[in-house]
Amino acid sequence: MNALWLALENGWRDLQQQHGRIALATQSALLFFLMTLSLTSASIQSYLADNLDQMLGSDMVVESHAALTGDEERALRRLAPRLSVTKISDITMTHQDTWARVQLKRVDDAYPLQGKLQIGDTPVARQRAVSRGPGVGEIWLESRLATKLGTQPGDTLVIGGTRLRLGAILLHEPDRIMEGHGTTQRAMVHSQSLDAASLASSKGRTRYLVTADEEQQRAIEEWVRTALPGATVIRKIGGRHPLASFWQRTENFLGLAAVILVFMGAVALDMTTRRWLASMRYRLALYTSFGVNTRTGIAMALGQWLAGFILAVLLGTMLATLAYGLIVGQLQEQFPGLDAAWHWLPALKTIGLVFVLLLALQVPSFLQLRRASLLSLIRNPAENSFVWHRLFWSIASVTLLAAVYSDNWLLTGMTLAAIAAALVLMVALTWAVIRLGDLWGRRRAGLLPFAFFIMRQRLFAKSAQVLGLGLSGLLLLFTLMLMRDLGTTMEQYGRSHDGNLMISEAGANQIAGIRQWATQTGSSVRALRPFVSAQLVAVNGTSLSELGDKPSDTLATLKDPIRLSWAGAMPRNNRLAGGRWWSADTSNWRQISAEPEVMTDMGLGYGDTLTYQINGKLYAFTLVASHAFQPGHGSITFWFQVPLAARARIEAPTLYMGSMELPEPAWDALAGLWQQYPSLALVPLRELTERFDRTLWIVTRLTSGYAAMVLLLALFVLAASVSGFSADDRQKNGLLMSMGVSKADCLKLSFYDWSVTALIAAMGAIAGTWSAGLLIYRSQFNLTYRPDLVWVAGMVVAMVASVCLVGFIACRQSLNVSVRELMTS
Repeated sequence: MNALWLALENGWRDLQQQHGRIALATQSALLFFLMTLSLTSASIQSYLADNLDQMLGSDMVVESHAALTGDEERALRRLAPRLSVTKISDITMTHQDTWARVQLKRVDDAYPLQGKLQIGDTPVARQRAVSRGPGVGEIWLESRLATKLGTQPGDTLVIGGTRLRLGAILLHEPDRIMEGHGTTQRAMVHSQSLDAASLASSKGRTRYLVTADEEQQRAIEEWVRTALPGATVIRKIGGRHPLASFWQRTENFLGLAAVILVFMGAVALDMTTRRWLASMRYRLALYTSFGVNTRTGIAMALGQWLAGFILAVLLGTMLATLAYGLIVGQLQEQFPGLDAAWHWLPALKTIGLVFVLLLALQVPSFLQLRRASLLSLIRNPAENSFVWHRLFWSIASVTLLAAVYSDNWLLTGMTLAAIAAALVLMVALTWAVIRLGDLWGRRRAGLLPFAFFIMRQRLFAKSAQVLGLGLSGLLLLFTLMLMRDLGTTMEQYGRSHDGNLMISEAGANQIAGIRQWATQTGSSVRALRPFVSAQLVAVNGTSLSELGDKPSDTLATLKDPIRLSWAGAMPRNNRLAGGRWWSADTSNWRQISAEPEVMTDMGLGYGDTLTYQINGKLYAFTLVASHAFQPGHGSITFWFQVPLAARARIEAPTLYMGSMELPEPAWDALAGLWQQYPSLALVPLRELTERFDRTLWIVTRLTSGYAAMVLLLALFVLAASVSGFSADDRQKNGLLMSMGVSKADCLKLSFYDWSVTALIAAMGAIAGTWSAGLLIYRSQFNLTYRPDLVWVAGMVVAMVASVCLVGFIACRQSLNVSVRELMTS
């Protein structure tokens, strides 16, 4: 009990010193960020689980991109007591000269199985409940769509040559959950009102709503697993919300952002640990002289650290609770009913994760104390090897966090590689500059040569200081400068896109009509690339649903049909990234090439077998090559490509994507083209750029808040850098002043010391940011990273000035005492 009380008393004394307060603030900030993230995510996932129970519209939903054959549908009906078939198509709906992209739902007489539809006569009319969908020849539009098209009940709409009467405004669907919380505008018709052939597209889906007990649901799920490899099953009881994986990926992205914060926190904690280690070394020497064994002393040091961690947990949890409530209040607009309930299990998991991370950072200090003798405890031994121990454990802790959250190891690996490269560069620069400076100053007199001599004697300590400040600058620039340059570069790239209208998807029977329309309006078709709609269902015989439990953007995309194209020679806008491309006249059609990032994210390797469902049939291909996009010959490329010989073997309609250039008068005539081909997917470039601008605005707001956290931790690092080395600086100044050196000369020496430190750190930060930009831009966007050199120079000047100013203030404070106090501090 006495030992515990003494450990707590020592911890309180440390908190009264600057290094103790910085360590507590750093740990609290990390806990605050990760706790807020975990609580918000847990609240959203809980809301989605409740939402699933209330808005699925049936006991089970089976959704397939390929319509079931007659035998398959009869088999499903034998397993399901009640069944409703809904077909979903993405079309462009027009009214006069106004058009809108719409998700059209074609329902049968059994829809809905559970719940009621809510409709009205105007968008703001009082709702009334109905138990059936629209009748034959009738269409219902949701309120936003009716307002955009300028229609009201009684108006006539034309879709693919069929006239439909607007019967009501659609206000609520009991199976609304299947549409997620997207902004796509919706319409509903009876399945017998329209010809299915005119609405065919690769994005079409067939949805089977099922009423069944749990035993029947299990039987249906087992049947779907074997008979429908590309289908998705969602159950009300024991199922997952369609948005659950999306929100998990969002949490992963934010968690990866915490890697940068933890790295900066590790730097700040490492520097404050120098003062804590000096105090503990003195205390352990004192305890040992009183007969206390080393093991008990180490236990007291561990208890003191645990007490500080518990205090940080309390502070971080209080701040996270406040932030969590504010965030949930903002999200309630998108998720009505979302509440800020406390979630104990996610909170405890987060605290446990941070505990492991921080303990890993503290391991080198405990090892250093454990291996020390009584004589070394009294003295202040050189750190040398322990610098590398601390660096290793810091990288290990950050890698652990990346492993917990990462769903894109290529991007994560490049970020960590850029940081590692910057570390190596900063160490090399520090040693080279200081050693060369010391060599230069040996035959010269003056304060600058003397400053290099002092830095040469403290080379390891100076390296740690440079690494801390350089990493802080790198991560701050990485957050601010890359996002700034990314926005500018991507905007310029989007504006120079070939053509001002993207043909996202067009059927072979629509190409002639597009060319005829282009001739009539003075437009030009710039590019057309063929493809078939293909859904990856298995890798090496393992179904995609069983391939990995960890959410991934790539995996989520591949669960839906993608564009599969074919080529003989390598396309001009691609380059070989690995493997071996097939010859143009090869007869071996079961070969496939994939983009490198897809291979990395999915863990694919050359020789793997990829099985696709194409037009209801299965096709297996062997992965033999990888191709990457390169600009200069058009922007249309594909994730997967197969040989030309494969096209004759694949029984599926050919689709096309491409681009067009429209003169200004032609835009008003687009409605006529969509009336003829409602499933034709055209996206104006101005719409793409507007989407990008909205996304960039959101990202800018998010990164501004994130940058504030990075800046806060950067300030902690700077304060820790001054605090961690303050004792050494005070002893140095005391010794110099006892030898007759004036305070002004001591200030000049300090200025030279901090200037060299800041310059090396700034050079490492810029080089690290530059390498990260080159790696990520080339891999993710295939763009050349060209930073604004004036902005870079300004950031370097600001960084050097900030460090020198803080160092100068700290030095002045250390000189405002007597020589005796400086020597005995």
